[in-house]
Amino acid sequence: MVSASEVTSRTSRLLALINHLVNGIESLIMDCQCREGYLDIDLNDVEGLLGGEVPVYLNGCIYKPDKLFELRRLIDYGLVNNVLIRLGSVGIRYGVLYNIAFNIIDRDLITYIRDISLRASLTGIEYMYVVLDDGKAVLIEGDVDKVVIPKVNSVLSIHTHRYGCLPSPNDLKSLTELLFDGGLGAGIVSPECYLLIYRVGPFTEDDYIAIKNLRGSLEEIKAIPNNIRLGRSLILRMHHL
Repeated sequence: MVSASEVTSRTSRLLALINHLVNGIESLIMDCQCREGYLDIDLNDVEGLLGGEVPVYLNGCIYKPDKLFELRRLIDYGLVNNVLIRLGSVGIRYGVLYNIAFNIIDRDLITYIRDISLRASLTGIEYMYVVLDDGKAVLIEGDVDKVVIPKVNSVLSIHTHRYGCLPSPNDLKSLTELLFDGGLGAGIVSPECYLLIYRVGPFTEDDYIAIKNLRGSLEEIKAIPNNIRLGRSLILRMHHL
């Protein structure tokens, strides 16, 4: 029987904040034909953005941004109080947020999900941790050797395997759908290892093709613990625990 429990935390809210921030900046760069986006923030206190004010700077724009567009979601979901958009090159390039997001996943979520995967290895029941668009998180209990991501817009999903962490064709299909919808990525955790596939830029056709071709090459790279680049904007991170 499938069941779900809410496990919202500052980590899930921060990951949602980062996701909407990079998506919003990338949409403004495209719409206003800007060269680059910047954030005037303290990298040592990214968590301090929650409930605060986020200054965004855009450089080399042909058109002046006059609306928040996708960045408005940050306010609507209560993740920040305000977003300021200015012209200039103040602060850090926004793309550093991708690496921050997956450092947060490594630090806060992998051990948590691995503990759950130990339970799954004994019972056969699979579990999935999902960060939703609004920053809420749910832990879904599936069936024996099966758990399915719900049809909702999500930032991140990580599910358990009893052993190994190579993705199935259905796992790769779910990952593709999540990335098409603007999510950050997805992962698999077992007692032995974890695998994360995440983006570090806008999801492109090259990335879609790389995922389609991935299954055959995973057997060759499964022993490699380092990051591997896929397509244009994807990183595959595989690590044995």
